[in-house]
Amino acid sequence: MLKTILFDGRFLSLSHAGIGRYSCELLKEVLPQLKESERMIILIKPGAKFDDDLSEAIKNRPDTEVIETNINHYSLKEQTELLKLLNSIKPDLVHFPHFNHPILYKGKFVVTIHDLTLSHFAERSNVLKTLIYNKVISSAARNSKKIFTVSEFVKSEMVKKLKLPSGKVVVTHNGIDEKFKKITNPRVLQKAEKYNLNKPYYLYVGQWRSHKNLLILVEAFSSLVKKGLKNKVELVFTGKIDSKYPQLKSLVKKLSLEKDVRFTGFISDEDLPIIYNNALAFVFPSLSEGFGLPALEAQACGTPVISSDKTSMPEVLSDGALYFDGKNQKQLEKKMIDVLEKEKLRDELIAKGLENTKKFSWKQTASKSLEVYRELLYK
Repeated sequence: MLKTILFDGRFLSLSHAGIGRYSCELLKEVLPQLKESERMIILIKPGAKFDDDLSEAIKNRPDTEVIETNINHYSLKEQTELLKLLNSIKPDLVHFPHFNHPILYKGKFVVTIHDLTLSHFAERSNVLKTLIYNKVISSAARNSKKIFTVSEFVKSEMVKKLKLPSGKVVVTHNGIDEKFKKITNPRVLQKAEKYNLNKPYYLYVGQWRSHKNLLILVEAFSSLVKKGLKNKVELVFTGKIDSKYPQLKSLVKKLSLEKDVRFTGFISDEDLPIIYNNALAFVFPSLSEGFGLPALEAQACGTPVISSDKTSMPEVLSDGALYFDGKNQKQLEKKMIDVLEKEKLRDELIAKGLENTKKFSWKQTASKSLEVYRELLYK
């Protein structure tokens, strides 16, 4: 008997980089592993573009159905029209790759909860949004058949905060795309020049949010500049400039670091591994991470990693990172100097980081997810 799995792929776009990446990589590996008696329906937003590998995976499974819907995330329509759509399709199982789902849906579903950061850092949310978030995530925890999450740290946090039985939460670590690797061809590495990155640089890749703790990184770098590193090393932030977090650029201006701190703007997926490879070190000062994929990508590119010791980071990065207390600026300064001046330390971090990344693959994530799907489909 044919079993239908519906995947909510509305995050499959660059504007939702983290969950979009998770959705894309998971689908690329799940589709080839489906049995003949299993098929996938993927919901997408109109105009969503798949990467080439996902397009190929869908093409190789002609029974896969892609349905476009203009239902936005976190909207009233998500609670009404998405509910009607799911009830009309009647899939055997639905996978929501984030906590948001129609709370009145009675069908069988699983959900991925990547972290509980919004529970701790809600500076952008008003009271109403916070109430709605708590209502929806509680519904996801209570009514889903299983919950996927990306680290043992988040699992323990969810079991405690959401009062869940441990067996309901399944840890499926994120994987690493094969394009994140050590590059030895000098001509390829030279492509970083189009971003005018000619000096050694400390690198940050990720969102701009208060819990990402970016201001302490700027303060630490400013202190190093005052100690004589001016014009010798830069601090680089990639990604689209976030107008909702003006504090970062304001601090750079206040500390007169405009010539020493670089904002590259959006970096294409093709160029991002090059930017990692060319960095002196990747610095990840975050105070709250469910997984911390950029730091793992940096390790895979053979880049030394300096990381906060908070939440999931030691679990994910293992001994392949140099840790500091995320709230201790002096410690961060020392680690940044150590990586700059000690070649042997850099080499050790690179070797341990590359070894650590061997533990993570999207194929493994997909296989574990499919085990859960099938446990629920054939129960």
